[in-house]
Amino acid sequence: MKWKIEKKHIIPAVPVLVIILLSLLFNNLLQEGTKYKNIGDTVKNTFSPIFWGFILAYLLNPIMKKLEKFVFMPLAKRIYRKKDAQAKQKKLSRVLGVIFTFAVFLLLVIGGLCVVIPQLYESVKKIIGDIPEYYVEVEKWVKEFLEDNNEVSTYVLGILDSSYERLSGYINDVVIPNADEIVKGITSGIITGVKSVLNILLAMIISVYVLFEKENLIASSKKVIYSYIETKRANTALTAVRHVNNVFGGFINGKIVDSFIIGVMCYIFMLITGFEYALLISIIVGVTNIIPYFGPFIGAIPSVFLLLVIDPKQGLVFAVFVFILQQLDGNIIGPLILGESLKLSSMWILIAILIGGGLFGVPGMILGAPTLACICAVLENDTGKRLDKKSLPTSSKDFLTVESVEISDDNVKIKHFEEKEDKKKNINNIKK
Repeated sequence: MKWKIEKKHIIPAVPVLVIILLSLLFNNLLQEGTKYKNIGDTVKNTFSPIFWGFILAYLLNPIMKKLEKFVFMPLAKRIYRKKDAQAKQKKLSRVLGVIFTFAVFLLLVIGGLCVVIPQLYESVKKIIGDIPEYYVEVEKWVKEFLEDNNEVSTYVLGILDSSYERLSGYINDVVIPNADEIVKGITSGIITGVKSVLNILLAMIISVYVLFEKENLIASSKKVIYSYIETKRANTALTAVRHVNNVFGGFINGKIVDSFIIGVMCYIFMLITGFEYALLISIIVGVTNIIPYFGPFIGAIPSVFLLLVIDPKQGLVFAVFVFILQQLDGNIIGPLILGESLKLSSMWILIAILIGGGLFGVPGMILGAPTLACICAVLENDTGKRLDKKSLPTSSKDFLTVESVEISDDNVKIKHFEEKEDKKKNINNIKK
C-alpha cells in the first residue's frame, strides 16, 4: 500500500520544521559568529552605495520636480512646439532637471565645505590650544562660586585637578609614545576615506540613474505588486506606500529646511553679538535641531558650557537666546514649514524618539516619529474599516463614555456611562 502525504499531516509539521531550522541557524551563528559577521559586512559594503543612491535621489527629487515644473518644461515646450513632441519635451526637461539639481547640490556641498571646514579647523584648534586657560577659568569660577563652602570647593577642585592630570598623562604617556601606531591608524583611516569617497561617487551615479528612470521604476514596482498580490491588498499596499512617502518626504525635507534656518539665525545672532566660535556652535545647533524635542538640548548644552567657560555673561545670554529661538521654531517656523505632517501628539512623538534612539541611535531619534506616524495611520485605517463592518462609530471621542457594546443580528446597542447617571438621577427624583 502506497503511503500518501495528506494536508492534515503537513500543517502540524510546518511549525516543528521551522523551529528546528531556526535552532540550527542560531547554533550555527553562535559557533561561526565571526564568519557571518564578515559576510554581513561584505553584503553591507556591497549594497551601501545602492542604498545611499536611492536615498539621495529621494531627497533631491522634490528639487528636480520644482525645476522641471516651473523652469525646464516651459522651456522645452518653447523649443519643441509640435503637438507630437511631448516625448522630446519630457526628455529635455528631465536631462536639464537632473543636471541643474546635481549642480545646485554639489555647489551647496562643496561651497559649504570650503567655507565651513577652515573655520571649523581654526575653532577646534583654538579650543584645544586654550584648554589650560579654560581650566584656570573654571577653577577660578569654582572658587568664587563655592567660597562659602570650603569642603565642596576642595572636593570639586580635586576632581578638576585629577581630570586635568589624567588628560595630560594620557597625552604624554599614550599619544606621544604611540605616534607610530597613530600614523598607521591615520593611514588606514585615509584608505577608508578613499573607499568612502568612491562609495559616495557610486551613490551619486546611481541616484542620477534613479532620477532619470523613476517613472519606469515606479511602473515596474506596481506591475510586480499587482501580479503577485491580491488586487484589494495591492491597492491597500500602494495607498500605504503613498502615505509613507508623504509623511517621510514632508518631514525629512521640512526638517532639513527648518534646521538650516535655525542654524543661520543662530549664526547671525552670534556674529552681531561678537560671540566666540559662531560657526561651530551654529552648525551644532542646526544639525542637532533635526532631532525633535531632544535636539535643541543636545546642541545647546555643550555650546552654553563652552561659552560659560569663556565668559559667563555670553553663556547666559546664549542660553536665553536658544530658549527663545526654540520657542520661535516650535510655535511658528516649524509648524509653518512642516504643517501637520506627523499628526501625532507630543506624548507619542516623545515615546517614538525614546524607542527609536534606544534601538537605532541618532537615526532612530530622527526617523522614530515619522515611522510611528505611518504605523498609526495604517492601524487607524484598518481599525476604521473593521468598525464600519460592525456599524460602530470610528471617532475615538465617541468611545470615551462607552461602557459596553451589544451586537445582535443587524441591531447595535451602545451603553454609555451617562445613561447610568441619568437613571440614578431619575430614581432619586422619584424618591424625593
